[in-house]
Amino acid sequence: MLAVFEGFAVIAGVILVGFILGRSGVLGPHGQQVIAKLVFYAGTPTLLYVTVAETDLGLIFNTALFATGGSALIVGAALFVLTKWIRRRSTGEAMFSAWATSYVNIGNLGIPIAAYVLHDIGYVAPVLLFQLLVLAPIGMAVLDGAGKKKIDSHWYSGILPVLKNPIVLGATAGVAASATSFELPRFIFEPIDMIGATAVPGALLAFGISLKDGWGIPVKGTRSQLSYITSAKLIAQPVIAWAIGGPLLGYDGIDLFAIVVTSALPTAQNVYIYSMQYRQSEALMRDAVFITTVLSVPALVIIAALLG
Repeated sequence: MLAVFEGFAVIAGVILVGFILGRSGVLGPHGQQVIAKLVFYAGTPTLLYVTVAETDLGLIFNTALFATGGSALIVGAALFVLTKWIRRRSTGEAMFSAWATSYVNIGNLGIPIAAYVLHDIGYVAPVLLFQLLVLAPIGMAVLDGAGKKKIDSHWYSGILPVLKNPIVLGATAGVAASATSFELPRFIFEPIDMIGATAVPGALLAFGISLKDGWGIPVKGTRSQLSYITSAKLIAQPVIAWAIGGPLLGYDGIDLFAIVVTSALPTAQNVYIYSMQYRQSEALMRDAVFITTVLSVPALVIIAALLG
């Protein structure tokens, strides 16, 4: 399980750099917001385009995705209902709670684990595409719709903000390129690829800067919500993924192990980036990323002991 710790070490190293930058103040008072906006408007859309454009869309329909994607949708929907209608919180908090339980750190941590533990990067691609093409657009549609004033009654009023969202635009362009086998000229593709490479470290740096004042006990009013998110993310989701992938779909061995491991990954840093962009549940998402990342280490070790 050394590879699991190596994956976390990579993440911790970049976060530490962000923390040092934040504590030093060299980026100024608005450095975190600038990096977050860079990731949201440039890094993530271009990374999304490059990833999807170079991936066979048939991977999305891999039957294993019914387990990983199905478990994500189930726990996400459950947290949304719990937060919105049972706990009577805002639609924004409900959506981000759903994202925090369903949107896993497949890019930062999933890739090294796939390479060093599962020995096949192919396990990452379907989950990554599912999150970028399904979970992200659905969540942004809900958030954009909830944040729009109810003064415009045109049928297209709730659609336009989604269509202008850079994440959705990147996904759409990537799908079109993959479906048509379209290839950009090298002098255009390489700059896009370079910009996309800033998304992962940028998200981690922004997260590290957010910890410049230290991390303490979550503020009153968020602790119970964090417990729901953490339990759903690290217990319910991998258990549901195992139930769907094993007994229902018949996967076993390394394939079932991959399904459960990718479902037990912690909350993605992208969720925190999105929370800053939408100015919604920022402290809650920061704490969710931190707590699930720390606790996912023993969770993954336990899964490896049981299924590895």
